[in-house]
Amino acid sequence: MSESEEQAPRSSGNCLKTFCSGLTMTGGDMGSLSQLFFDNLSTLLGALFAIQDLTNFGPNAVSKGVMDEYVWGRIVPGVGITLLIGNIYYSWQAVRLTNKYGRPYTAQPYGLNTPAAFAFVFNIIYAVFFAEGGGDAGFIKGYKVALVANFITGLISILFGCFGPLILKVVPPAALLVPIAGIGFAFLGIEQVSYSIAAPIVGYSAIMWVFLGWYAGVRIGVGKYRIPEALQVILVGVILGWATGLNDPEDTKQAAELVKWWGPVWSAGDMFGDFGMVKDYLGIVIPIGISAAATTLMCLVSAKEAGDPFPVRETMIIDGIGTCIASFFGSPFGTVVYIGHPAHKASGAKVGYSLVNGIIYFIMSFFGILALIQSLVNQATIGPIVLFVGLMVNQEALDFIPSRHYPAYVIGLFPSVYDWVTNVSGRAPLTDDGTFNTNTPGGAGWIGVLGWKRGALLVSMLWVAMLVNVIDRQWKVATIWALITAMFALFGIIHVPEAGFDNFDDAFWEQCTSNGCWEFGYQWMYFVSYIILTATFALVGFASKLDSTIEDPIDDETRHAFDDWFSEASMDTTVHRKKDMKDLPPGVEKVASDEPDEKLPSDTENGDEAQA
Repeated sequence: MSESEEQAPRSSGNCLKTFCSGLTMTGGDMGSLSQLFFDNLSTLLGALFAIQDLTNFGPNAVSKGVMDEYVWGRIVPGVGITLLIGNIYYSWQAVRLTNKYGRPYTAQPYGLNTPAAFAFVFNIIYAVFFAEGGGDAGFIKGYKVALVANFITGLISILFGCFGPLILKVVPPAALLVPIAGIGFAFLGIEQVSYSIAAPIVGYSAIMWVFLGWYAGVRIGVGKYRIPEALQVILVGVILGWATGLNDPEDTKQAAELVKWWGPVWSAGDMFGDFGMVKDYLGIVIPIGISAAATTLMCLVSAKEAGDPFPVRETMIIDGIGTCIASFFGSPFGTVVYIGHPAHKASGAKVGYSLVNGIIYFIMSFFGILALIQSLVNQATIGPIVLFVGLMVNQEALDFIPSRHYPAYVIGLFPSVYDWVTNVSGRAPLTDDGTFNTNTPGGAGWIGVLGWKRGALLVSMLWVAMLVNVIDRQWKVATIWALITAMFALFGIIHVPEAGFDNFDDAFWEQCTSNGCWEFGYQWMYFVSYIILTATFALVGFASKLDSTIEDPIDDETRHAFDDWFSEASMDTTVHRKKDMKDLPPGVEKVASDEPDEKLPSDTENGDEAQA
């Protein structure tokens, strides 16, 4: 049976009956619901805070009325709709696969694409706002362009979804795991912890309760009842936040006035009316689209390694469709399967956490409840919860890849760190005249940061792919990867601000100061550098046949880990899960004992879905 046949229900009644009968809400689901809820909340509130900063630009500021209308009346309801649809679908997907393979799947967590959200806020909404002279008109124009950009990002994800299974066969697993670890290290780690450090009385306790709960196994409760780890972090942080004045009662009073019916707004007409303007921002949109597809693929690899292989093409296409739907209903924020599936599976979550998360956001988004939550929960408390997910994806990557690939792992973190650095510099304090006073360094160092910031996830994936093959002396494969990277550099998809050839043989504005322009980082130079690497690997490969001092290639033991994507579904999962769980921190519930002892259907029975 093909994957498409598997997805086609025999009848809508049977489909609904299967779905309802497969719904579960375990103790693990309760903990994962709390974690996923605040994962999404931290990204959403962080992006909204950034947009709302446009009300602080003096005479060029956006009026509060317009800001509230677009934030709470368009963006947030759009987010609620797409989160409901996506969480329902991925809950159904987990139920379907559970029934097919006879053992419990954990639904894929689903939420906002964090890097894309901040990229669209700072690189599109802000850019158009300033280009249009600011004010309400400038903000509305920037918002509409961001909607178009988000829609195109969804289309790119759908297109890449058609090639998802092929990508898994040719891309080294490390090249898929390390970039997502970079997001975990920079955006889910450094970024989130910085808010806690800024308010240490609240933040330090929140950080420590993450380790007390998830790693030391300390959970508040009475008898056998223990509250979820994420919730106890929230309780501690909120109590300290209000006790120390970090939370302002006046903010809560104003937020309460926003709790009312907002409802969804169909925004397709406004979006396509400004479709032409997005051409000036394709340099942002194309890398984000590719990165979004890569993020989904990396999350699938992460879930596979945790024991849950999901249909690749189906997941990538659904993520793209969800992003397009978000644009139609007014949200400039794309959605993807979320980082952290291994953490949810390890804690014993199944399906209920995903479905309930979607329902909660759907209800809250239509009634302005998120505005009230924004005033009650401080960022110093939310950040450490997101940090836990970042720690888990890094631990999982390190556990999976061979130790000889650790140098490639470290290099693979750099692009996301550079991306975070430039993101932070864009939010630096403003001077009185409204210009950014970032105090960022000039010269070659800063140009280098910008060079790997552009298309950071893609840069990480490509470099890790090259490096692991160099380490393993797979010269032919390394040559191919260098040539592929050269093509991305040639078309400006990585390293430079805009895709295309406008800056091919000239400096872009960020390379220039009053003292002149940096003349050694042009687009053509990046292309030529990869051509040189291509030739280098080819020559070393040829020389290795003649020079006995060059050792033989190493067969990467992880290279064929995903050749049979669904083999995991047909093995004795008890043995596998016990092996995988042995190094989990004591605070994470070990659920391997819940798995059936008998072997499940043979590989040949499951091969068709792997072929799809």
